Amino acid sequence: MTDKEIRVRSSLVRILPVLMAAVAAMVMVFSSRYWVMPQIMLPTFGALLTGTWLVRSNLWHYNKRRLFISLPAASLVGLLLSKTLAANDYFWVYPSLYVAFLGTAVILIAGKTQIYPCFGAAMLPLLFQTTSWLYPLAVFIMAVMLCAGRSFLERIGALDSLNPSGFHDLPEQRRERAIYYLQMSLGLLPALIFVPIAGDHFLLLPPLFVTYTSFCNQNSTFTHYPVQTWLQLCVAFFMGSLAYWSLGHLTQDLPHVYVAPLMGGAAGVMVVLMVGVGRVFHKLFPPAMSMALTPFLIDFYAPCLVYVPIMAAYFIFVAWLVRTHPAYRSRDLNYM
Repeated sequence: MTDKEIRVRSSLVRILPVLMAAVAAMVMVFSSRYWVMPQIMLPTFGALLTGTWLVRSNLWHYNKRRLFISLPAASLVGLLLSKTLAANDYFWVYPSLYVAFLGTAVILIAGKTQIYPCFGAAMLPLLFQTTSWLYPLAVFIMAVMLCAGRSFLERIGALDSLNPSGFHDLPEQRRERAIYYLQMSLGLLPALIFVPIAGDHFLLLPPLFVTYTSFCNQNSTFTHYPVQTWLQLCVAFFMGSLAYWSLGHLTQDLPHVYVAPLMGGAAGVMVVLMVGVGRVFHKLFPPAMSMALTPFLIDFYAPCLVYVPIMAAYFIFVAWLVRTHPAYRSRDLNYM
């Protein structure tokens, strides 16, 4: 190949993952809006797109088979809890969130992986009282799409092949990880007590759970940039909210059949913009992508522009407290 052809191919390899992620976000938002089926939404899909298609490194110690199994399994745990324990009284949603966290931890330990967006997949049915079996089906389809897209990007050389080994399967390390997640879960208790008193479940968005678990990992590079990462989350949520409200105001008189594709297109543009935001900061934080797409899937009110950044700061701060506690630091988790 000539030098020009090599440059064109290199540019295409860099741009293609971003375009694919933008199209995937467009399809998800369009489907949820056009068929008016919020039960098929998954706000943490943005984090999954970032971690599987847009980041070359293996952030979550996973391979495609483990992603294919763990993500739908976590969504199924959340749905079953929503249909049983949290079905009768909204008060039971909050204890159910704790149970869902522990159930997802079991899935990750058994799968020898740490795909943190699985926590968001388990929490969403409880927070929004989803009881439709369409939700785990939609998550399963998303998992298939993520795995297929990853395979394609690896085949064309845009991404490196995933290391299939993941975690070591030593019994002592499984015990360490079980204690690790149990200690991590204790940091959620203050929020699960405060939010029912405040009476606003928007304070517990699924991407915030992913943020918390990411910051509890002492080996995550984002723990070295807490302020920059928090600012990235705030910028992402503000951009997504502003784009959604502006577009909603401009299209309020249009038929629904025209609004859904416009919302989907705006979500695709938001993905491209967030890639640029990630380059401005240290690097793109996967939950930030979710925060940018969440306003297109969940209708917010204006005070959330204040509440959500406060809760993001709270979860980052509590994760720091948990991560620096002597009992937590004594865990031998260097392999993570």
